[in-house]
Amino acid sequence: MKFLVTGSAGFIGFHLAKRLLADGHTVVGVDGLTTYYSTALKRRRHAMLEESERFTPIVGVIEDASLVELAGWLGEPDVIIHLAAQPGVRYGLENPRAYIDANVIGSWNILELARALKPKHLLMASTSAIYGANQSIPFSESDQADEPISLYAATKKSMEAIAHAYSHLHQLPLTAMRFFTVYGPWGRPDMAPTKFVERILAGRPIEVYGMGKMKRDFTYVDDIVETIVRLVDVIPGSAGPVIAPKVHDTLSPVAPYRVVNIGRGEPIGLMQFVSTIERCLGKKAERIMLPMQSGDMTVTFADTSLAEALTGYAPSTPLDVGIGRFVDWYRKEGAVQEAESGDEAGVQAAEAAEEPKAS
Repeated sequence: MKFLVTGSAGFIGFHLAKRLLADGHTVVGVDGLTTYYSTALKRRRHAMLEESERFTPIVGVIEDASLVELAGWLGEPDVIIHLAAQPGVRYGLENPRAYIDANVIGSWNILELARALKPKHLLMASTSAIYGANQSIPFSESDQADEPISLYAATKKSMEAIAHAYSHLHQLPLTAMRFFTVYGPWGRPDMAPTKFVERILAGRPIEVYGMGKMKRDFTYVDDIVETIVRLVDVIPGSAGPVIAPKVHDTLSPVAPYRVVNIGRGEPIGLMQFVSTIERCLGKKAERIMLPMQSGDMTVTFADTSLAEALTGYAPSTPLDVGIGRFVDWYRKEGAVQEAESGDEAGVQAAEAAEEPKAS
């Protein structure tokens, strides 16, 4: 099949595009290579994808409607997977416009493209941050989730609402995927695993927010990709709702539209997460305990029953296995990428990563 993947130089987009190419598909990848974090990692990801003749990169932001239109007509996709976004919770306090531009206007451009091209399925990345102040645990797709506590979450919820309207008005088969705390090799440098590993290797203290009492539903990136790949052929509207014990299908009664959680379904305490990294590195961390930051959620916990019923797959990578793979990657590649960005801490981490691993 032919795929259009936005955010193809991003963390999840890179892994997904790599999987699709390995499965024999053709991929047009769109990415703005924005400077939210160093572009060295993004360029390396795209370069790896370009080793396949079935991958076509298009560099540009999805806020540019003409570029999105060009990518669509060039790729003639059977399926569009929209992963491009302005990520991060705290950055919304510094640059709110970036979230409106990418997550609302950019996503609307993708919807307009899908309206014109009529792919068999459009899958759009959303986030567990949408659940915000929701008190119901675990988070179910049927929860109201109308109290976002970050601009990032608010723009993603806006995207979901607009997407449902487009799905209804234009009979566009659409799945909104709410990801839960994705981690793994080639992860972003602003994410906790990279920050913690880089600082511990460099002998610098790590900052632990929420006094270490937060919990996250850490989900390994390969599990996310496997679920996405399986959802491609689960087209909303092609069949009736799932009828199974303890499963509430979010298939809309008025549109070929569905919302699906994709997570591990097992929240892990932040201090357990740090301890796992320490074991994999063979090195203890100096910890600075700090209060919660604005926009952070205390707990994320996915009800994964719908995703499992739809795909027959349950994310299962244990935390120690996933973190072990991330640490191995960082020692071989990640710290070098940080050093190439010219970041002083990255250079220190690159040097530390060359040291023999403690037993």
